[in-house]
Amino acid sequence: MSFGNELKTAREAQGLSLQDVAQRTRIRTDYLRALEAQDLPVLPERTLTRSYLQQYARALGLDPAPLAQEYDRLVPQSRELTQATLGPASQATRARTGRVSVPPRRPPRPGLPVGLLGSVVAVALVLGVAGYFGYTAYQAQHGATANAPTTEVALPSTRQVNLTVSSTPTGARVYVDNRYLGLTPIQGWPLDARDRAELRVEYGGRQTYKETLKLQSDRTLSVKLAPAGQVSSASTPTPSTPRVSATAARTPARTPSTPVAATPSAPAPPAAGRVRLSFRGASWTLVTDRSGRVLYRGTPSPGTSREFPSGVTIRTGNAGQVTVLVSGRAAQPFGGAGQVVTRRF
Repeated sequence: MSFGNELKTAREAQGLSLQDVAQRTRIRTDYLRALEAQDLPVLPERTLTRSYLQQYARALGLDPAPLAQEYDRLVPQSRELTQATLGPASQATRARTGRVSVPPRRPPRPGLPVGLLGSVVAVALVLGVAGYFGYTAYQAQHGATANAPTTEVALPSTRQVNLTVSSTPTGARVYVDNRYLGLTPIQGWPLDARDRAELRVEYGGRQTYKETLKLQSDRTLSVKLAPAGQVSSASTPTPSTPRVSATAARTPARTPSTPVAATPSAPAPPAAGRVRLSFRGASWTLVTDRSGRVLYRGTPSPGTSREFPSGVTIRTGNAGQVTVLVSGRAAQPFGGAGQVVTRRF
């Protein structure tokens, strides 16, 4: 059986069409049909046709070696070389005289010298590298300037309220909306104003106290943590009213004949280990401790001051409106007007 009939018989036995085999082998269907019919003039050059024959056989699960050997007998390699090497005139001469006339070899076409071509490539590479680094330097110098804001953008301010919490016993853990604030007593912790805040106070071996607070103004709470199984409670301490002695109540106040102008006293310096910020104008401010925990975030009202423990990092959006005073040092401006400055104390 010829290799073409063997291919066709195996394909039809497997129920495959020429299109199915073409999808498997990526061989054109007209080439597959020519292989089955052994229509050699339709097929491409010998090397490519032999490769197609082997691929076709493997796709059908056949051994390609016997089929390739049969193809080699039909199309010897010497025949292809002779036809490819000799032109029509040479073949006619060989048929008439038995001798082959070899056409004269054409001189090679002139081209670029190898050295000149290498120099052109080297110059192109150098120019490309120089252009890349020049563009990178330009972007580093001018890109950052173009992207930097030219004017200060006022950040949205959030009204702040202060929360003070004490407990019995002291040292209880305080959480607001699952955010850990620290251990009691907590004095004036700044929080964003809100209509609803979940307060939780915990102490080992004691009943946890929970309360929903409305934080629209400063709040002060005193929490009594009862033993486990009992109910903990909280109260708002009332400020004590100074007592007036009876003698002072019966003694009429003297009205000075000449009014004396009150001399405003300078604010006392902050305690040791404290940092005081005074705000002459609006300036967005962020204060964090050594661990990165936010101690304050907001825009204080002009004319107010805030104190923080040492070891804090302070960032202001308008440093010229902020004055910093550290215990044992003179007050100094935080920075220039309109500058965004970050400092650590």
